[in-house]
Amino acid sequence: MSNTKSVFSDVALSIGESITHGARMRIAKLNAGCAEKDKIIDLSIGTLDTATDQYIDNGVIEFIKTKPELIHQFAPVKGFDFLLAAIAKRNERVHGLVYDPATEIMVTPGGIKGSIAVVLHTLLNPGDEVIVPLPNWPHYGDMIHLHGGKPVFVQSNNFIEKGLDPVDLGRAITEKTKLLILGDCINPTGKVYTNEELHNLAAVIARHNVQRLKDKLNPIFVLYDCPYEAHILQNRSQALAAFSVDSYALRDHVINVTGPGKTYGMHGDRIGYLCGPAAFIEVAANVQVNLNSFACTYGQVACFHALHPSMDEVALSRATNARQNTLHMIDLLRSYHLSVHTPQGGYFIFVDLSAYADKYGALGISTAEQFLLEKARVAAISGEHFAEGYAHADQYRHFVRINCGRERDVLVQAAGRVKAALEELR
Repeated sequence: MSNTKSVFSDVALSIGESITHGARMRIAKLNAGCAEKDKIIDLSIGTLDTATDQYIDNGVIEFIKTKPELIHQFAPVKGFDFLLAAIAKRNERVHGLVYDPATEIMVTPGGIKGSIAVVLHTLLNPGDEVIVPLPNWPHYGDMIHLHGGKPVFVQSNNFIEKGLDPVDLGRAITEKTKLLILGDCINPTGKVYTNEELHNLAAVIARHNVQRLKDKLNPIFVLYDCPYEAHILQNRSQALAAFSVDSYALRDHVINVTGPGKTYGMHGDRIGYLCGPAAFIEVAANVQVNLNSFACTYGQVACFHALHPSMDEVALSRATNARQNTLHMIDLLRSYHLSVHTPQGGYFIFVDLSAYADKYGALGISTAEQFLLEKARVAAISGEHFAEGYAHADQYRHFVRINCGRERDVLVQAAGRVKAALEELR
């Protein structure tokens, strides 16, 4: 057996297959050659079935016809001026926050994941700690490792209803803490922070950052990741960047990250954008130009049309439809005696099948995800994946995250299969 060290980096080798993208490919292979009635219903990857609005497509077509020179040339590193202005206006409409499009906003390629990568590249030195509340998006841990950081996972009590607890946050902060990841419509629970909860978290951050300035230590930044911002239909809280605590303005160290993908069905356009302090954006632009230059021109034009004020109603309609389908799916699953929390936002549900664990365990099935796939022919994502890297991730193995962004008839068919599988267990 060879003892030769691999040519690949240790971090690269430690990263497994993407849970979401890998699941889609596996399902496609399993469904190949199956009759329609036997095909697996995919409720794993988090997209909406609703098609992208034609206004966006027509806008790109018209732009290509009238301004082809802009499409095929180099674009500004931070994004086209007209898109930066549109992002600033939408932030003011939705969040009441005013950002300078010239100095406080940057468009990124690779969607919101690309934005997160730029943030990590810009802020992290080897060994810097990043606090990640659990359960959460599966890719945070790997991305932090790729950028030389160390994820610090924090599991709070009553995580579904309350999210990150300020006491737990305070305990997790050390001198090495560089970044805290927060957000709304948290994947997989759909948690949306209230004003009171955000104020309590802001107070912890403010206290530490004020002291750090006195001690000449680096401040703690907050990456506020909210791809599902349009899917908060009630009781939208004040943006974290708008909070001030004892004259300390959170805005100085909060970086908001979002994009049009989940709002308008523009996943393939791969556009994300950052809104944050001018000093951060300036350095981040230098990072971006050396990573991948600038965001795709076609995607930027599409995003510009998506952010037109007239499209706000389209975003609301899409989100309302997804919410109605989500609530319908919850009602169906609860009627089968399943424990299903109603998310405060978004279109995911985090379903607890632990009451059936002994029964499917007797069949040699160890997770809820495996049970649904094998016995119901329904694909979801195991709760374990939303705590990857955490020592106690197995506590989520009887949870599944289900995407309710599918059409109503698909959800009803999937729910019927789940019902039949549960009845067979009984």
